[in-house]
Amino acid sequence: MSSVITAPKLYPNFQSGFTLIEITIVAAIIGILSAIAIPQYQIYVAKAQATRLIGELGELRLSVESCLQTGITEIGLGIDECDPRATASNLILGSSQVGVTLPNNMGVAQLSNPLTSTSSITAIVSNQVIPSLSGKKIEWLRTSGGSWSCSSNIESIYLPQSCSYDASL
Repeated sequence: MSSVITAPKLYPNFQSGFTLIEITIVAAIIGILSAIAIPQYQIYVAKAQATRLIGELGELRLSVESCLQTGITEIGLGIDECDPRATASNLILGSSQVGVTLPNNMGVAQLSNPLTSTSSITAIVSNQVIPSLSGKKIEWLRTSGGSWSCSSNIESIYLPQSCSYDASL
């Protein structure tokens, strides 16, 4: 009679998978990381949106300067009028000052009319942004010497260094 010898099982009761404690630990780690990451992400998004708005408004300074240099002070599309070439944005509230129909949920910055040596470019932030920015105001002011300064009532944590916080706006 020949007998077959079989090797003993090394892990007779082996089960695969995770224990409840391991799953709980992983869930706790994910929760802690989320509690840190989500607020930081919201601050990052708000800073990016504020910087975009300030940049879009800042581009209009060139149009204002060009018009002032040529002696054109009235805003419009006529021959002796200044076309600020304001681009519509979903982050700004405000109708066109030159009579152009804007797409829905789009707005443009408002320029002081007529343009003077102390003109301003102003925008009200729409509700298409993070809630802490919605309804806030951004303003670029020109001094009679030709320099520009930015101020806003957006919290200073969200503003780039090129723009200062002004609660009175």
